Amino acid sequence: MLEKLELTKNVQFYKIKNDDPLRSANENVILNIFNVADDNIEPEHDYILNKFRDIRTFIDNDIQYRYSIKIFPTIRPVYFIRKEIEEEGLYDRIYAFIIIFEFDDHICIIKKSCANITDKIEMNFDLITSAMIADTFNDSDVSFQRISMRNMTVSEKAIRNRSYEAADLKGTFSTHAAGRSIPLFLKYRQGSIVRTISGTGRLVESSHRVNFDDLALWAYNQLLLIKDGSGEKDFLDAFAKQKNLQDVLEVTSPNAILIESASLYDQLIEDSIQIKYVNKKGKDTVLNASQMNMLFKHLERVYTINSDKRISKVLGKAFIRVNNKTLTFDSSFLRSLKVNISGSDVTLQSYIIKNGFYSITFNDPRYMYFIGNCFQDDSGISEINSILDMLTPVKNMSLVKTEKGSFRRNSANFSRDSMFYLVENKHKHDDYVFCDDLGTEWADHITFNKKDSCINFIHSKHGPKSTSASNLHDVIGQAVKNLGYLNFSQADLTKKIHDKLSLNYNSSKGPTQIKRARKGNIVVFDAYMTEMLKDYKLHRKCILSCSFISKSAITTEFKKIQKGDKVNGHITQLLCVLAQT
Repeated sequence: MLEKLELTKNVQFYKIKNDDPLRSANENVILNIFNVADDNIEPEHDYILNKFRDIRTFIDNDIQYRYSIKIFPTIRPVYFIRKEIEEEGLYDRIYAFIIIFEFDDHICIIKKSCANITDKIEMNFDLITSAMIADTFNDSDVSFQRISMRNMTVSEKAIRNRSYEAADLKGTFSTHAAGRSIPLFLKYRQGSIVRTISGTGRLVESSHRVNFDDLALWAYNQLLLIKDGSGEKDFLDAFAKQKNLQDVLEVTSPNAILIESASLYDQLIEDSIQIKYVNKKGKDTVLNASQMNMLFKHLERVYTINSDKRISKVLGKAFIRVNNKTLTFDSSFLRSLKVNISGSDVTLQSYIIKNGFYSITFNDPRYMYFIGNCFQDDSGISEINSILDMLTPVKNMSLVKTEKGSFRRNSANFSRDSMFYLVENKHKHDDYVFCDDLGTEWADHITFNKKDSCINFIHSKHGPKSTSASNLHDVIGQAVKNLGYLNFSQADLTKKIHDKLSLNYNSSKGPTQIKRARKGNIVVFDAYMTEMLKDYKLHRKCILSCSFISKSAITTEFKKIQKGDKVNGHITQLLCVLAQT
């Protein structure tokens, strides 16, 4: 039977507690998990396959490992056919399985439709978190194709969840304030391999189904990568960081709890799970539509946690439980409601806790407890590397002495020591370069490059070198004011060329012979633009060209912030300004 299995690469990893590398999982520990997994076996039916802690060997590596596997039938109620009183009702029969691989002090679990084993696992094992799995690769080596995030707030006025998708989110997704976002789901491509990581520590690799031995070898290799954990996190470091719960509780305390009612509702609907209670006659009764609406109306609220850990203004009695590594809750009302999971009844409270459908905030707003972990807002400091990546040194910038230079009536070009000359020289390989300075301007320069599928809006500012934030305010304000022009219509651009960009540049001191169309034949520009706007790869950039910024000087100061060293107030202001740009 084992050789007939065709399985997906879909696992969760655990490490035995107490941080003892020499301690391996013993028979009783695995047996406790194994025995609970089949609590939902169909009565009076046998196992399809049942092996406990058998030894197997990776042929190529000559490495032994233990495995346990159970495959068994289980039943679920058919919810789309009403069951009359005293009627037994109809049930779907499905086949459940659990596989446990043992590799020294780690185990890997693959399961489907078996009973809840969470409590038994947590007694002896710690989950390998999504952050630890993400440490198996360098961010620069992968393309992040999708990310779902939970904002660190329970406010009824705030957006709580966001999702983004792109060919590669690096460079297209703004990491500004990402430190207040908890990654829930990651999809990334590494070469030809696509994987996903969920917030619950589940690793899934997209591939055809594999046999038992190949699955075991794949899980073992992933575990080796997790143990190494040396990946460089340039992109993911911008998001909220996992923190030890006890460290957080030493500096702050819980102040509010929110049941993630939308996620709870979606999961119940997806799995066709009904909520029921025991009526006065002692019989299970399913909540009707009106009762469900009333229940979720209560669950949608944010509830205050008092200093004595009691949750106020709830139905029944409720309080927060503080455990060694987790925060949970106890609600007499939610314990009175039940759901049937894989043939076994569990309380709605247990179901919510097991799936992590709740959030807890603290008096210190930098922290939040979610999906079984504590997170810290790292906004600002976590963005430093990505902020520094935005700054690109330009050759000969140090030679710039003026923004536009001096002018004469017969001037045909901007002064060689001016910022405008530098910009035009930098973009000399673009197809079209226009100077839109003065008047109703969209930018100081607008350039077009069909090969790069790019339109650049360039705003220039000259000044003495400084790390002061005030120097940036003017040019940033100018750029922000004109952001709406990034998505111009072709008709608007045609009008601008006719009315302004086909003429010569008039300086503040009078007319010149400098053509505003610095490069390119404007006679054929309309046809050129028509083709360019059809390009599905077309993107637009807003570029700030500033001679007063020194990347090396800023890097030196920002690295001090990362180390926790003291810096002058204007450096902190500069970080805030750049983070918001």
